[in-house]
Parts: sequence; structure tokens; C-alpha cells
Amino acid sequence: MGRTPVFSMKKLLSSFGSFTRTERLGLIALCAILIIVIAIRASMHLWATPVTDDARQQKLVASWEAFKRSQPTSKADTATTEKSEYVDASDDNETPIPTIININIADSATLVRLKGIGPVSAQKIVARRTNKGSFTTVDQLKEVCSMPETTFQLLKKHLSVQ
Repeated sequence: MGRTPVFSMKKLLSSFGSFTRTERLGLIALCAILIIVIAIRASMHLWATPVTDDARQQKLVASWEAFKRSQPTSKADTATTEKSEYVDASDDNETPIPTIININIADSATLVRLKGIGPVSAQKIVARRTNKGSFTTVDQLKEVCSMPETTFQLLKKHLSVQ
């Protein structure tokens, strides 16, 4: 007649307590160090603040402004003020648009960003360029797209065929 093993809590705890006294002290020390490191990491923002040197920051800003003033202004700098003239304000694309766009190499996404050229017109321009070859003058754009003369004159300043 066999006896069924009986698991008691006492046997279970005694199996975990089989560490020697030195091993138990080592585990307690490791746990204490771990708790201290976690506490330091969690509270570091309270007692370690970054050093800010306002005088140095102001000097850097002044140096940058002086550098910008010393640079010659180019046509590209003045183009940023003219940008609202031909870039659609509802454009979600944040990438800068070139000052002068070559209609012989521009893709339809770039053309659509110009005020006065929509997706259909951009596709017509690309299709005309593919079928008949490169544009020789910007005025040929009128043959492809119908737009008011004032819009065309604004666009003409920012388009090229080179």
C-alpha cells in the first residue's frame, strides 16, 4: 500500500531556505543596493539640476545674430518674402520649395504646390512634357493650362525652362 506524498508549506519553505547564512546576507545586500539605485534614479531630477549659463547663452545668440548680419543677402533670401505670392497657404508639405522651378524637370507634386496649378493642371504639364518633349518657353504653359493672366504673371517669375 503506497503512501501519497503530502506537500506541506513547511517543506516548501525549507527548500527555499537552503541557502547558507553568507548567501542569504549576500542576497539581502544585493537587494538593498538595487533598491538604493532605483531610489536614486527616481529622485535624481529633484536634486541634480543642469547648470545653465545665461551669460554664455546670450553671447552665443549675439554671435549668431552678428554672423547672420555679416552674410551678404542673396536673391534666395529675398525669395522667402515672395514665397506667399506663389505657394499655396493650405499646403501641408513643410519642405522648402525652390525659388525658381524648372517646368521641364519638376514633378507633379512640386507643381501642385504653386498657387494656380492644381493636380489636374500638374498632370497635364507632365503629360505634355512626356508626349511632346521639353518646354522651350514658359509661355507654352498657357497652351496646357487655362489660368487667368494675373496668375500666370505671378507664376512666370518663379518658373524656368532651363
